[in-house]
Amino acid sequence: MTAQDEPGILDTRAEADFLAGHAPGAVNLPLETLAARSHELPPNGSTVRLYDNASRRTAAAAALRRRGYVVLGAALAPADLCEQGPARTRLWRPSPFLQEALERLRALAPRGAVPGRAIDLACGSGREAVHLAACGYDVDALDRLPDALERARDLARRSGVRLRTIRRDLKRRPALPEGPYDLVAVFRFLLRPALGVTREAVAPGGFIVYETFHRRDPGRQGRPLGPSHTVADGELAAAFEGFEVLLARDGVEHQGRIFSQLLARRGKGS
Repeated sequence: MTAQDEPGILDTRAEADFLAGHAPGAVNLPLETLAARSHELPPNGSTVRLYDNASRRTAAAAALRRRGYVVLGAALAPADLCEQGPARTRLWRPSPFLQEALERLRALAPRGAVPGRAIDLACGSGREAVHLAACGYDVDALDRLPDALERARDLARRSGVRLRTIRRDLKRRPALPEGPYDLVAVFRFLLRPALGVTREAVAPGGFIVYETFHRRDPGRQGRPLGPSHTVADGELAAAFEGFEVLLARDGVEHQGRIFSQLLARRGKGS
């Protein structure tokens, strides 16, 4: 295993102890905050190396294993705790499809181009929105739940970026903030009555990045989502008819779920 492949260190000590000294590359999620900050953990099923005193490590390991993580102990000597201050890395990751889409957009962009405005619809805890902001976009993050927006703001603060958070229930009010946007991102969310305004929010020459559950998705704990929350083959591309399709996939399996994915560009004259 290379250093790059080695699982990250999750330090569950109190924040003051972490700031006073921690291992390079470690991330601090105090034991008392694990449930509230679970969106800062790596994807389910990942391996984490855990550091804390014996009793706290036992409690943290049990909580992580209940969530499906493989937990290893991090054998660190006092001399290994040589870095001070906030963490300089992260364990969480945004959607792999967002990362793939942004790599494609960087390849298409003219030399020296600066990312523009982006909006993340139904942003949840904010991983995709924060990643977009870290990539240089000016980001609006929209969700109907105030606690989700609070987590998104907290994640942005901890990641050293800024978001504008907007509370709106698209089911009751299918309208978006003043656009248009150079990039509109939608992940794990589907509201068919809002597809029209989502389409119109994309600026001419801008992009839609959309990933939602496919009709074959098994759901969670054996409870399928049903047709109102899943899309059929080709449905996403059809919803953005007239856009230039750069990537369109149906039935993509990831971590036991099945998705449809679309990356498309709106014509400059449309």
